[in-house]
Amino acid sequence: MVAIIIVASVIALLAILTYLVSNLFAEMVAHPKVMSKQQCYDQMKEHNSVNPDEVVAGLKQEPFTYHSQFGYDLRGFVVRTDKATDRQKAVILCHGYTGAHYLMLAYGKHYLDMGFDLVLYDHRGHGISDRGPNTYCTMSSLEAVDLVGLAKYVKRFFKDNCIFGLHGESMGSATVMQAAPQLKDIAFVVEDCGFSSMRGQMEASLRNFHLPNFPYLTLGSAILKHRYNLDIDTVRPVDCVKDIQVPMLFCHGDNDHFVPTAMVYDVYNAKLDKKEIHLFKGSEHAQSIRDHFEEYKDVLKDFLTKYEIG
Repeated sequence: MVAIIIVASVIALLAILTYLVSNLFAEMVAHPKVMSKQQCYDQMKEHNSVNPDEVVAGLKQEPFTYHSQFGYDLRGFVVRTDKATDRQKAVILCHGYTGAHYLMLAYGKHYLDMGFDLVLYDHRGHGISDRGPNTYCTMSSLEAVDLVGLAKYVKRFFKDNCIFGLHGESMGSATVMQAAPQLKDIAFVVEDCGFSSMRGQMEASLRNFHLPNFPYLTLGSAILKHRYNLDIDTVRPVDCVKDIQVPMLFCHGDNDHFVPTAMVYDVYNAKLDKKEIHLFKGSEHAQSIRDHFEEYKDVLKDFLTKYEIG
């Protein structure tokens, strides 16, 4: 009898522990600890990246608020380049999980130098955009719906013949890949270290924590679906890439374990044509722009020039 009680207690304890870990995993996805402005600045300084204040110093900045169809506000800025060009050009920059628009100014510096205006904004539940019960993170699913609406909204800031592009990092990249097929008037897409599928990225995250997919991902994904109506098996940027008709640049660090480097080949191979790929030596997740700042500019410029965009 004592042995039975002990075994039952151990099983109950393991079940409780499994649920707690799985629930924590699900909540980390839906409610990430987002970075403050100062934390963004500190990260950029730590990685010898650009100073956001210096990038936009002296440039015209126009704040905007986009009211999402889901009932919250997304906030951002249009930053005007001081370089004269024959035709107006703009790029919408999408930050990653836990980040904010400040981090995207590392990429923005290169675009400004090439005569592009910037559209910077924060995803739902991040940065200066609304936070609350209905702004949980969906790892690019609802963020992509927001981007489609926001892209159409910000066109009012530009001339009718403006050349538009999309550039995303990590979750922002997954967001861009899913939104791009629905935006017929964009001219190019750049994806940096975006995941090919949410399930694959979740599996990689668990490996990094030395945890097995079963039971943690099985239970964690069930919690996400029940509590937030988020089905991780429907978040598959790789399935959207084949429908992107415009030129696309795929970038990734070759030492990425958060979004495994192999995923860049999944999305690259899914694109039918008009595509370029570049791996940055030694870079971990979302660090290519910071490790290889000048090389990144050259890769970006060569891509835009090849397709007569830059």
